[in-house]
Amino acid sequence: MFHFLYFLGALSMSATGGPSEVDRAYPLDGQKKLTPLDFPSLTEDEDEQEPDDWREETSTKDYNVSAEEERGGEEPYFDASMSPTYTAYLGKTATLTCIVHATKSDKSVSWIRGRDLRILTVGRYTYTTDFRFEALHQEASAEWTLRIKSVERRDQGSYECQITTKPIRTFNVFLKVVEPTVEILGAPDIFVNRASMINLTCIVRHAPFPPKTITWYHGNKVMSYISPRGGVSVVEERGETTTSFLLLQNAHPTDSGIFSCHPENMQPATVTLHVLNGEKPAAIAANSSSVHCQPSQISAIMMFVFIAKCVIT
Repeated sequence: MFHFLYFLGALSMSATGGPSEVDRAYPLDGQKKLTPLDFPSLTEDEDEQEPDDWREETSTKDYNVSAEEERGGEEPYFDASMSPTYTAYLGKTATLTCIVHATKSDKSVSWIRGRDLRILTVGRYTYTTDFRFEALHQEASAEWTLRIKSVERRDQGSYECQITTKPIRTFNVFLKVVEPTVEILGAPDIFVNRASMINLTCIVRHAPFPPKTITWYHGNKVMSYISPRGGVSVVEERGETTTSFLLLQNAHPTDSGIFSCHPENMQPATVTLHVLNGEKPAAIAANSSSVHCQPSQISAIMMFVFIAKCVIT
C-alpha cells in the first residue's frame, strides 16, 4: 500500500518538482523494506508426479463404471431370429413368441394388439377380459409368448411386442388367420360322355394337418373300391395341400347325380355330375377337363391306374 502511495506521489510531483520533492513528501526512512514473497512451488518433483496416462486411464475407467451402473447393465434387445409373420388356423390355437435378451424384470415385456392398442399382457400377467388370450413365460427364459385360443377371423392383424426401455423398443408381427377350404375341381356341374372315365378331384387347402380320412359319397352312398358299382378307385396325396381322386370306370347314366367329398372334421364340397348319351351341350366345352383323360391333372402316384383305365376306355 505504501509503495502504491509513493508511486502516486511521484506522478503528482513530476509536474511541479523532481525526485527530491517526492522524497520530502513521502520519506522512506524508518520503513521496513518489503521482500518478495516466497511462495511454495506449485509443482512437484517429477518422481512424485503421477503419470498423465495413469490419470487418463483412471478417469475413463471411473466414467465407464458409473455409466454402466446408471444403465443397470446391458440394455434389453430383440433376438434377430424372430419371425415377423405367423399363420393360425381358424378355431385352433395361435402362438406368438417374442424373444428378448437381458431383460431387467418379469414385467419388462408386453404384448399389445395393433388394431385398438389394447394391452393384452405384461410380463407373465394377462390384462384383458377375453380369456382366449394368455401370457406364457418361464423364469430365466428369453421367450415371452402370447397364446390365443380358438382363433377367430377378427384376430387377424398386427401385434406389438414391447420392451419397457427408454425409449420404448417395439417389434411388430402380423397374424394371418386362414380357414380350411374343400373344393371339387369343375364344380358346380361336370359333364362327361357315357362310357368315358370319370375323374373327380377334391382339394383340401389351409388345413392345420392333413385330414385323417376323406370320404366320397354319391348321394348318400359311400364310394370306394368295394362299392357294388365296381370299377371305383380312390387315390390320395397328403401334405400341405391334400388331394383325393375319385375314378369311376365306364361312365353310365346311373352315375349322374350329386357327389360329395367329406374330409374329416371339415365342411364337405359337392358337385353335380351329368352323364351324357352322345349330346354335346355348350357346358361340355367349359368342362372339357372332365371329359377327356388328361395326365397333367393326375399325380405320379396314381399314373399307372389312370393309364390303365384310359386304355380300357
